[in-house]
Amino acid sequence: MRHKIVITTVLFLISHFFVSANGFSPEVRAIWLTTNLGLDWPVKETDPGKQKKALCQMLDKLNDANFNLVFFQVQANGDVLWDSKYEPPMADVTGNGAGKLKYDICSFMIKECHKRNMECHAWIVPFRLGTAKQAARYKGNSVKHPYANTTCRTVDHNGIRYFDPSDTASHAFLIKLYRELVRKYAFDGIQLDYTRYPGKGFNDTKAYATRKQTSLSLNQWRRNNINTFVTSLYSMIAEERPGMIVGSAPIGSYKPIEPWKNATAYETFQQDPGQWIADGCHDMIVPQMYWGERNGFSTHMKAWAEVAGSNCTLVVGLAPYKMETERSWTPDSIASQIAKTRTIPGVSGVCFFRAEHVLGNSHKSQQLYKTLRDKLFRQPAKLPWDTFE
Repeated sequence: MRHKIVITTVLFLISHFFVSANGFSPEVRAIWLTTNLGLDWPVKETDPGKQKKALCQMLDKLNDANFNLVFFQVQANGDVLWDSKYEPPMADVTGNGAGKLKYDICSFMIKECHKRNMECHAWIVPFRLGTAKQAARYKGNSVKHPYANTTCRTVDHNGIRYFDPSDTASHAFLIKLYRELVRKYAFDGIQLDYTRYPGKGFNDTKAYATRKQTSLSLNQWRRNNINTFVTSLYSMIAEERPGMIVGSAPIGSYKPIEPWKNATAYETFQQDPGQWIADGCHDMIVPQMYWGERNGFSTHMKAWAEVAGSNCTLVVGLAPYKMETERSWTPDSIASQIAKTRTIPGVSGVCFFRAEHVLGNSHKSQQLYKTLRDKLFRQPAKLPWDTFE
């Protein structure tokens, strides 16, 4: 466990009500910068110079609004943003599934974030391999897409293929892939996404029938499979790059809380971040709390604070994208949620999904950005793990 991540409740409360001597108050102000389908970046732009310029423009705006952490998506659907032996480079960035990266994107991104005093964490998606159509783009690449991997067991679910989380060969492949990543690049952290089962109907009946843990129910067995992978990943990262923060973005509700009927990480998707924290295999969690009080926003946030305890940083994932999809969501809705996070002991900040809906050109996005820059994030903030040394 990274020693700087340990923050006692007393220190956290003090930090929320008193600004430290250097004028900084600790708070995570993060954003998910999505490269899947080129959504936030590069938005169908394949020229390296223009790609770099677009990234710098986004980082400048984030810096101007005193953000301090970027989750940069380096893996989407069995494709990646580094020169890998195991998965091909993203076609949405190269412009051609058979092509190679034209420059070292990860090094560039880390350097540009650090120039602006922001941390950069590599956002990875372990099990999802995408659709047949997505994989077909890489037919001519010298690095084969894992969609057709015959060594690892894969499962089709609702038109998308996944590595089977119970398959030890799949675990070995992924650990090898991520060892390559952390050896190549000094990212400040790793952010896990979709580290769970995809939902009801996942076809692992045969694998479950041959399980060694005969007393485990299907859901217990599935949770154990995910837990085993997370433990292995954490151990590898601790070995290769001690001090790198390991975190994840779990489903927004951990376990059922009455009267709300939310889908939960634990029961619906067999995802158990509470166990990851208890096992000392997690430094940060960023639950995707993409709903309001009608779904128990504040109550579930308090529950997450209890799960995180004093040894894991809790950051609340917010949904500015809903300003574009639901009329009732406004910049004030997001501002209100930020204000609530600042009243709950154990909550260390917020993260926004996704960059376009904070930095984009829509009226609501511009209004939210201005509110963050001029009011809510007006003063700089250090990250909690870099404050008390």
